[in-house]
Amino acid sequence: VFTDIIRARVGAVARRDMRGGLSTANTSKTTALHVRTPLVKSNALSIINGRDVYLKLENTQPSGSFKLRGIGRACALAVERDGASILVSSSGGNAGLATAYSGQRLGVDVVVYVPETTPERVRRLLASYGAEVVVSGSQWSEANAAAVERAATTGGALIHPFEGEDTWDGHSSMIDEIAEDLSSMGEGAPAAIVTCVGGGGLLAGVLRGVERAGWIDDVSTIAMETIGAESLHASINADELVTLPAITSIAKSLGAASPSPKVFAKCRALGRSRVRSYACTDADAVRACLHFADDHRLLVEPACGAALAAVYAPEIGALTGVRADGALVVVVCGGSVIDRAALDSLQMQFQL
Repeated sequence: VFTDIIRARVGAVARRDMRGGLSTANTSKTTALHVRTPLVKSNALSIINGRDVYLKLENTQPSGSFKLRGIGRACALAVERDGASILVSSSGGNAGLATAYSGQRLGVDVVVYVPETTPERVRRLLASYGAEVVVSGSQWSEANAAAVERAATTGGALIHPFEGEDTWDGHSSMIDEIAEDLSSMGEGAPAAIVTCVGGGGLLAGVLRGVERAGWIDDVSTIAMETIGAESLHASINADELVTLPAITSIAKSLGAASPSPKVFAKCRALGRSRVRSYACTDADAVRACLHFADDHRLLVEPACGAALAAVYAPEIGALTGVRADGALVVVVCGGSVIDRAALDSLQMQFQL
């Protein structure tokens, strides 16, 4: 196993300084590390879909994605409730960045294990938050095994990229915000909430929030994946948990070979009328990212493009059967592992 360790000194002083700025005396209230994000109406997408389309801009979280809601909560509880002095992650993407940011804010050490395929740019981003970045193994499962061992031997808190009740509770807060903002704009319950799915943590949070809002029977949750990373879609169609033989999609943030068993069980229990699973092509996802950049001046990664494809390309059928009245809400999950050069390269790859 190839292993390379990057010890970053950048941000170490900031971690110590920030710790002094966070009050942990009141253990009944966990420090919130995420921010309230905007819910904005998209004129371009409203025209395409013939109804109001709102965007929940989770890409504006400090770490770059929605992950900060749940991962931030899990990290804060690990430190403030459980007394952890080191956080260990196994994600070379949005979850790892959320853990690194959280550790910096909370003033504790962070170790992030990533596979060899993790781009150098992402490694630098992780290191910029003061995290120790350990490159181990050729795929996520190997990096995760190393992270589990490190947490066990050091007594550190293992922060899973998508599993965990604390994480799902954190993610559900975005639905509370959506409900409040829609109400303030005179909107009722939306017809559908569109989100992307990787391991299932975001979907778990969305469903938890939808239930809390009293929307579960009236609001469809559209779970979008890309072909080549559609483990939930395959599982729902097979009516049993499926493990993909390989991740062939370019949407690596969706690259869980198998969905969370608990999330899959929840989807089965709610039924296909409440949770609608669809898979689009990589080209659909990239095309949606390009349109989104042009229409809204924001960069997002192909994983997020999967959700946007549902509303940029209604012809793929993801919204078929959704309630005719009511708005659509799209969770713009994030874009922390994308930049202009990467999006340009994808545009050329798919000849878009």
